[in-house]
Amino acid sequence: MSAWRTTGTRAAFAAGLGIAMALTVTTTAVSAPAYDGHEPDNADWGTVLDTSPDGLQANAWVARVQGLQGVVDTALFESHYPTTPKAPAEQSGGKKLIDLAPGGFGIGKGSALYSRAMGNKFPATTSSDTAVPAPGVAYADAGGAAIDVGIPYIQNPAGGVQLSPLGIHVEGITVSAMSVPGKPVHFTGGAARATLSSMGQKIIDIPPLWAVNFGARIPADYSKPAFALATTNEQVTTNNKGRPTLGEDKHYRYDEKATSGYVNAIHASILGTEVADVTVGHAAVLRDASLTDKLKDKLPVDKLPKLPDFGDVKMPKMPDFTAKKS
Repeated sequence: MSAWRTTGTRAAFAAGLGIAMALTVTTTAVSAPAYDGHEPDNADWGTVLDTSPDGLQANAWVARVQGLQGVVDTALFESHYPTTPKAPAEQSGGKKLIDLAPGGFGIGKGSALYSRAMGNKFPATTSSDTAVPAPGVAYADAGGAAIDVGIPYIQNPAGGVQLSPLGIHVEGITVSAMSVPGKPVHFTGGAARATLSSMGQKIIDIPPLWAVNFGARIPADYSKPAFALATTNEQVTTNNKGRPTLGEDKHYRYDEKATSGYVNAIHASILGTEVADVTVGHAAVLRDASLTDKLKDKLPVDKLPKLPDFGDVKMPKMPDFTAKKS
């Protein structure tokens, strides 16, 4: 199967609002509750610091689980710029096969996992530790060779597909978010192969090309109660405080001019009595244009990826920073 990869600054989706959708592509904005004068939460972006002197923040992780009656609220292989006590480095990862067990609760296995969160620079290549200095740039990415996540994770003793109520298997997963002075935020998301499963049975093989913000109701049969909702390549724009951008009607609206936002390779919500929220492959950036746009003339133009201008879909796409290494 060829790799699926979608880049975009023109998507719309009411992220994390529990909207049940059958296996169809989301092509227009989905109606969502208004915020009634209250600012939307910024927890889905990640850890937002109260202040950032240079106007930049970035956050990335391989997997995060929240919920299960408050038992778990942990991000694995997390990176943050500026660094925080929970994410004390700008890069995190490892090459070995490991058990993913936040708070002692097993959610799966992964190998060759990584995350990076950078400010005023971006990686020269995916495999290199070298960074290119770039004033005013915020960058984050995350990925891995293979990740299996289940809530809870139940390994199949006979091998093969896991026995979890909701299982996620991804190979060659990569996501990235980048914001450059003078341009809107830009996202990429993709994988070489991915499947969703339930109780040892594959529900769907992710197609070779899966659109931005593709939603799935599990099961798709509306005559049966839904126990999970999933979105792939979830891309959400935010303000520079990590709060989802709103339209005039106070509903979420994708803002093509936004300089901040986040992308999740897969975002799944488990419904019922054991409510849980799972994200696999997360990259988020914040850039305050009022502090950083003035730096656009100081950028290393010859080394920057060619990000598309607002409204011009014919511009060259961003080079694939996060392509799977051969």
